[in-house]
Amino acid sequence: MKHKTNILSTFAAVCCTSLLFSAPVLADDQPIMAGQDIYRLYNGHTGEHFYTSNSDEKADLVQKGWIFEGVGWVAPTEGAPVYRVYNPNADGGDHYYTKDLNEANSLVAAGWQMDNGAQPVFYSGGDISLYSAYNPNAKSGSHNYTTSRTEQDALIGSGWLYDQVAWNVLGDGYEETDPSLYTRFAGQEFTLKNWGAAGGPSVSMTINADGTYRETNTRLSIRPGIASEYSEFTGKLSDPVKVDDYTWKVHVVSSDLIQPVNTVLHEGNLSKIMLEPFAGLYSPMDFYIGSPDKPIEDYPAFVQDRYSILPENLKDSFPGSYTLYTPDGMTFMSIKNQ
Repeated sequence: MKHKTNILSTFAAVCCTSLLFSAPVLADDQPIMAGQDIYRLYNGHTGEHFYTSNSDEKADLVQKGWIFEGVGWVAPTEGAPVYRVYNPNADGGDHYYTKDLNEANSLVAAGWQMDNGAQPVFYSGGDISLYSAYNPNAKSGSHNYTTSRTEQDALIGSGWLYDQVAWNVLGDGYEETDPSLYTRFAGQEFTLKNWGAAGGPSVSMTINADGTYRETNTRLSIRPGIASEYSEFTGKLSDPVKVDDYTWKVHVVSSDLIQPVNTVLHEGNLSKIMLEPFAGLYSPMDFYIGSPDKPIEDYPAFVQDRYSILPENLKDSFPGSYTLYTPDGMTFMSIKNQ
């Protein structure tokens, strides 16, 4: 079952309310306008939000490490055109959206580039206000667009400027969640073990059907003089947001370190265990889960690279299993294909 929840996001964090998306009420003599979802993505490196109606463009950006945040708003398929321009001179690049063609042309004259082949990226129309705000301190992602008055007020309260209505839209933003995903692999372990001649790191994670999880991080070493250390986390995950037919985005709602660093478990003549500190899924953060049917070429490059160096006896279990990975490539786990 898929659920739609209103989207509320400020800066890098995403907070979802429990309000349901509702379509605008139309007058009897007002024609019903066709709508399309405008996808909202976030670049954690530059701080920019990006908006597009193109599902292929969305998938390409997710593959490159952008975080899919759901639907920013529902736009009409016709009406007043909205243009997108790009600033190649901004640190990390920057996009700006406007329905004023004269403003777009003036930015192009100042060194910006007209994006999308100078064609509209979407249209304005409807009864719902889409708010815009400007961050004078941002080098990239200096403009934000949202239908959420709560998000807009949070930005203005944080020092953003120009609280105004950019244009109108048909529907509010929302996220399509799929809480049933966890039931499909509840009780199974996501694991990563890279053992070599001198040992190596190991991480395992079990996600329960209710979204709670347990994660352990260890390193096994046969070198003498290394203390026996181990870490264990528990926490709660958000409902998964469906990114495409093969991928879900998950947000870590809470995490607790229940076995801290330097917890001694055992001593042995050869085997020693120590913490692998970067592997924990700390709150707040996002990661992705790919389904067993996800083609290897649709994964980010670092996942494809990891697969290319896996021993032959492990390739049988990947990518034919659920695979968990963080956008920065630091955490990578999969369920062994049974």
